[in-house]
Amino acid sequence: MPRNTNGAIRSVVPTPQTVTFAQRVIHELGKDGARFVLEDRETGQKMEIDEMAFELIRQLLIDLAQNRPVSIIPYDHELTTYQAADLLNVSRGYVLKLLNEKKLSYKLVGTHRRIRLEDLLAYKDKMRSESDAAMEDLAAVSQELQHE
Repeated sequence: MPRNTNGAIRSVVPTPQTVTFAQRVIHELGKDGARFVLEDRETGQKMEIDEMAFELIRQLLIDLAQNRPVSIIPYDHELTTYQAADLLNVSRGYVLKLLNEKKLSYKLVGTHRRIRLEDLLAYKDKMRSESDAAMEDLAAVSQELQHE
């Protein structure tokens, strides 16, 4: 996984060649009966890709085909407050506020706070669900007002 000079995981931005390759492979993945294997070019040894690995590769290729930068981060990875802010698409100050209000859990590593990716994704899903519910409520109120 590519890392910045400070060791932080960074996104891979696809080149035009990567986008073209990913689009071509995605097209092949859509064919009925397609089976995929990994092959060692030196030994010729082949291994079929299981469904979970296949789905991860497929999703990665879809993102690359759409020219979207990607990162692969282990689920139990711990993030800095800067990385958490990037993932939530908010300011670091907002993340610090969430930590201080105990809306997000963290642990201290020396004097630095670390947030588990698993916890951050759970928070993000919760916020998305609450936002979706609020939008549904707003749509229902709007419908009621139109019928009055």
